[in-house]
Amino acid sequence: MEAIPSEHLAYHAPELSPPLIDGSVGEALLRSAAHFPDRQAVAYADGDGISAMSYADLAEAAMRVAWWLQAFGNKGDTIAAWSRNSVEWVIFELGGALAGRVIAGWNPAWSDAECRHALELTRPVLLLAGHDTRGISLLERARDIAGAAVYALDDLQQLVADARPSTLPEIVSSDLFLIQFTSGTTGKAKGSSLSHRAALNGAWLRVWAMAVDETDVLVNPSPMNHIGGAIHMLLGCVLTGACYVMMNRFDPSEYIRMMRLTGATQISGVPTILLAILDHPDRSPEAKLRSLASGGALVPEPLIERLTREFEAPVFICYAQSEVAMISTTMVGDSARLLATTVGRPAPHVELKIAATGNGPTLRRGEVGEICIRGPLTMDGYFGNPAATADTIDAEGFVHTGDLGTLDDSGYLRIVGRCRDVIIRGGENIYPAEVEDALLEHPGIALAAVVGIPDERWGQLVGAAVIPRDGHHLDPAELETYLDGRVAHFKIPRRWLFVAQLPMTPSGKVRKVEVEPLFLA
Repeated sequence: MEAIPSEHLAYHAPELSPPLIDGSVGEALLRSAAHFPDRQAVAYADGDGISAMSYADLAEAAMRVAWWLQAFGNKGDTIAAWSRNSVEWVIFELGGALAGRVIAGWNPAWSDAECRHALELTRPVLLLAGHDTRGISLLERARDIAGAAVYALDDLQQLVADARPSTLPEIVSSDLFLIQFTSGTTGKAKGSSLSHRAALNGAWLRVWAMAVDETDVLVNPSPMNHIGGAIHMLLGCVLTGACYVMMNRFDPSEYIRMMRLTGATQISGVPTILLAILDHPDRSPEAKLRSLASGGALVPEPLIERLTREFEAPVFICYAQSEVAMISTTMVGDSARLLATTVGRPAPHVELKIAATGNGPTLRRGEVGEICIRGPLTMDGYFGNPAATADTIDAEGFVHTGDLGTLDDSGYLRIVGRCRDVIIRGGENIYPAEVEDALLEHPGIALAAVVGIPDERWGQLVGAAVIPRDGHHLDPAELETYLDGRVAHFKIPRRWLFVAQLPMTPSGKVRKVEVEPLFLA
């Protein structure tokens, strides 16, 4: 094979400006508390109004948590939170960082089986349970699942009120900070191990691109069990002294109310969220935004143009993964077309190549291959899963993202598909194998194929093509009820096909590429 000239390779060497943030998450919090003690750090709904914690108050509350945690395990041990967003989660994450504990955020939509898997994988010494997004307490379920060392997240500040000062462990930037749960094609959740360095700098480079500073007020309902909430939003604000407006769940009316009450200068969310805000009858142009951010799914060009026009602010697209805290971003001045068709250029300190799948060579610019990343923003590996780590991080240290893309001559990155069988519905990653496994436990199902169906609002919807067993009549509503509790609610198919056969390969595998068109016929 003829060698590709280096100038034509789909390769991006890391740019080294701005410099990386050194140190730990706890040090970043204490630094902002010293510089901006009276500035609002976290604002949140309180009845018809809002309450807030200053940076000084937040640092004090987090320090009390850190002292309290000295009774639970040692530096490097895992602690977990299972809840929708809350100010207590914010304090818990930062207190855990100060104590040298490793944070594991559980999705409040998880089934008991999904929680038990996370429990067995990470073995937390402490679990704090709050509420799911419907407001239903998770505490009793948590006690049934995890047994001892389970506390109510809502009671955190009372639990730590009498904690006495103690010597905290020394934390360095390479220490593990966060286990960010993702999923593999086997359907089992995996935990990306992110260091303090990776988390801090993933957050830093996101807010750097958007020129966030201490005068900004950021509103975003990203779940704290996602990289967007735990890293980009919270740590991005901590690093800059900005105010993080915490919402326990997305509701367009509440989002708009919080924008007004807090004087939001920056909002963000997956396209579904931003569209819901634009279409809400109570929205008014009174909020003067400096910028808007989106990601997690392709953002249509008409939506970008409408956001820019109606909010009179630039739109940014960010690309990151649980395995890589920041990959690429657009910049001020990028056209609506670029924002709609690319995820910008690689972020500083990101080394990127497009390689032939299966650990193949680096391709030419413009050729489709797997997006591979190396640098300080990547995970250390999958927690407790060396086999999966070896499958994802190659011998040269590149993380294979599983996303297919191209790199053009201007350095813009386009995502065109996925190597791994993944559906993205409203920013949530769904792996069909997990849903298929749950369906095949139903006595009336002989075979099932789960695929993503394009949708203007959600990006993709979950569709299931099912072959019934002889003598069984299957009903979509009954199957959705059957899956409720077996998989998270957002993974349940909402489009169904009942067929006599599915397209198969000669080796007996379902040809997924031929299943999706069946839903579009």
